[in-house]
Amino acid sequence: MALIKEPEQFRETESIKKFWRYFRQDKIALGSFYLFLVLLTLVFLGSLLAPYNYNEQFAGLELMPPSWDDNGQIRYFLGTDDLGRDILSRIMYGFYYTVGSALIITVLIALIGGVIGIFAGLKKGKSVWFISHLFDTFLFMPILLIAIIIATLMDASLMNAMLAIFLAMLPHFIHKIYQATEKQLKKEYIVTLRLDGATRWYLIKEVIIPNLTGVAIKELSHIFVIAVLDISALSFIMLGAQNPTPEWGAMIRESIELIYIAPWTVILPGLAIMFSIFTITMLGTRLTDVFEKYRNA
Repeated sequence: MALIKEPEQFRETESIKKFWRYFRQDKIALGSFYLFLVLLTLVFLGSLLAPYNYNEQFAGLELMPPSWDDNGQIRYFLGTDDLGRDILSRIMYGFYYTVGSALIITVLIALIGGVIGIFAGLKKGKSVWFISHLFDTFLFMPILLIAIIIATLMDASLMNAMLAIFLAMLPHFIHKIYQATEKQLKKEYIVTLRLDGATRWYLIKEVIIPNLTGVAIKELSHIFVIAVLDISALSFIMLGAQNPTPEWGAMIRESIELIYIAPWTVILPGLAIMFSIFTITMLGTRLTDVFEKYRNA
């Protein structure tokens, strides 16, 4: 027996279709969305698509240049490092370690920070005032500096670097959501809804979350980019991923002394970082613009 949909479900479906129509009309947004799908595919399937294991060493083929060089081989398309490891394979695995780690951080911040920020905005009292001012102190310090301070208190590893970056960026997102929630609650129609007996859950679901989506998308895309950079930075200064983990920052650190004799060992992981940042930034910017058009239509 088929289930009968409630009117709210029909409205929700129509809203998604309407938003997708607006999104498809923006060619740059659509292109960045497809690039992001490629990025996610490489995060989850990069290790399967890589031609070799990231730590497999080919004796006698150390520092082989990329295939387009006269001395290169197509089998090692992006060349090899000083230990004879295939750089293409290590970069493919690196999508999981660098971008995948940043994705986990972003999702956790979205869930935990979003819940704390919304409920802090709804609740009044000295405890919220204290938390608000405590978070304000974090905003005066660069995220990377906070992450470095936290990471130095723990053993150097990718997991601890992720935890340090998460703790460093969480107050920023909570503060943004808290401020946006407070701003929404001061609007006249919210006051009217409250006088009409609207429950807290109704305000969260029907009013606050839809109006915070644009702010959240913009902030989370920024957090995603910062997380990619900071994971690579912490690994580069030996506070994150350790050898032989093919994290891009660690790859650059291991090969930095080869910059003049084998520049591809440093440049190619750097290009992977740039590609990821470009894709996430472009999608976040266009998604925010399209969402604003959709909300104002």
